Amino acid sequence: MNLKTVLLAGTVLGVAFAAAGASAAETKKSNAASATAAAAATPLATQAQIDALNKQIQALQAQLQAISAQTDAANKAAAESKAAAEKAATSATAATANLPSITFPNGVPTFTSADKAFSFQPVGRIHLDYGYNFQDAKNPDNRANKDITDGFNFRRAYLGFAGKAFNDFTYNVTADFPGRFNQSGRLQTAQLTYTGYKGWLIDVGAMQPAFTFEDSISSNDIGLLERPGINNVVTGLIASEGRLSAGVRTFGDNYFADVYLTGASVNTSPFGSTTVLTSTGGATASVTSSAVTGVADDQKAAFARAAFRPINDEHTIVHIGADVGYMYAPPQTNGVNAAGSHVLALSERPENRYGGLGSILNTGNINADSVAIYGGELAARYDSFWAQGEGYQIDVKRRKDLSAATNDPSFFGYYAEAGWVLTGQKRNYVANQGAFSSPTVDKPLNPGAGQWGTWEAVARYSFLNLNSDTWATNTANRVRGGQQEVWTLGLNWYMTSNVRFMLDYQFIDLKKYSSATNNTQVGDNWQSLGGRVQFTF
Repeated sequence: MNLKTVLLAGTVLGVAFAAAGASAAETKKSNAASATAAAAATPLATQAQIDALNKQIQALQAQLQAISAQTDAANKAAAESKAAAEKAATSATAATANLPSITFPNGVPTFTSADKAFSFQPVGRIHLDYGYNFQDAKNPDNRANKDITDGFNFRRAYLGFAGKAFNDFTYNVTADFPGRFNQSGRLQTAQLTYTGYKGWLIDVGAMQPAFTFEDSISSNDIGLLERPGINNVVTGLIASEGRLSAGVRTFGDNYFADVYLTGASVNTSPFGSTTVLTSTGGATASVTSSAVTGVADDQKAAFARAAFRPINDEHTIVHIGADVGYMYAPPQTNGVNAAGSHVLALSERPENRYGGLGSILNTGNINADSVAIYGGELAARYDSFWAQGEGYQIDVKRRKDLSAATNDPSFFGYYAEAGWVLTGQKRNYVANQGAFSSPTVDKPLNPGAGQWGTWEAVARYSFLNLNSDTWATNTANRVRGGQQEVWTLGLNWYMTSNVRFMLDYQFIDLKKYSSATNNTQVGDNWQSLGGRVQFTF
């Protein structure tokens, strides 16, 4: 019953009672006859009014019952609608829960299964370089490289995919399409890693395992365009990219260690030509030979690296490490007992690849029985300042039964590098690689907001000596691969976490004799300017 109905009923009853009261008062004042007649009429009128009121009350009760029934029906319908909506939402949630998700970390589309056990994302690394070498004219000119290549070069062009599988595995498959001379693509990485034990990683496949501090830093994060020469030589022997490898890494808050067995590069064909191992970033150079027999066993090597951080806090990191490697089976490139059956040739470019510049330092072929590598690494970071340095020795044991040489050659090199993040950020440290990575880009380029990315200045001195027994009486013992010193100044602009511009200026001094018996100097000293546009995803 609503308020309007109640008020109506009350009004009717009030009028009735008022009328009854008025009739009673009038009866007292009238004469006996009139009183008798009025008394007889009044009950009849009052009864009629009461009957009318009863009918109205019954009608109101009927309306109330109808309203109550309507309310019950509406409540029931609302409850049924809510239940249906909840059921539909539950069904939609269940259906959605079985669908993969798509996210865009750093702008890269990443597909993840509903149970988070699998993921997939495209990966890429584009490094486009341009460089110019400033060479002076000489007279007489005995230089082996009178006009070093200038120009553009795709230093790296990686395309591939990476992700997670079965919760405890990660994978990475990447091909490289570098160069400017119609080079075909090559497999750079095909790596599977087991991550099921906290603080441990087990790697297998074709990869670039973490050997030396500098080579454990991604090429996306190194401070200068190229790594130091000595690092390229030692990793080119046993730990370059695309290297067939199996090993284990362990790491924690203040330590890192790894052990690997490595073989040849997956891009080395064992048939149709002999293969001479070189140190130019892990590539192998093929040379034709009429003595090829089709026998070309893979090389076999092992290495270990260990480092600890005695200081490791928010402001300061101190890193101390050691590396040791041993090639116990050099690649077989000819008949088992023939001269040249196990040949190594160490070589290196002058720390730039502008225009596809080839190697200048080169030891020539060395009949080798084994190779030992050992050295140390030291790095530190204090807020925006960082520094690192390494030194390595390479001892080659000759196969003396196949050569007139009687001495075992040794080579060495070292470098010191330092940088300052001008905009105040810090270089990061990657625990599972035991090395630095690029500084944080917390203010990506946005001129409208007054943000200009992260800027970094870097300087390095490096020395590499590929000479051994240079003046030995027995000329067969002489190895005159040459030596080089390189000073490099660099400026890095990290526009975003995916885009970087690099600018390097080098002072190069290279000394090399023409041959083991010819003392003519064919080296050179010059300066070079190079830059890189880097895009990663």
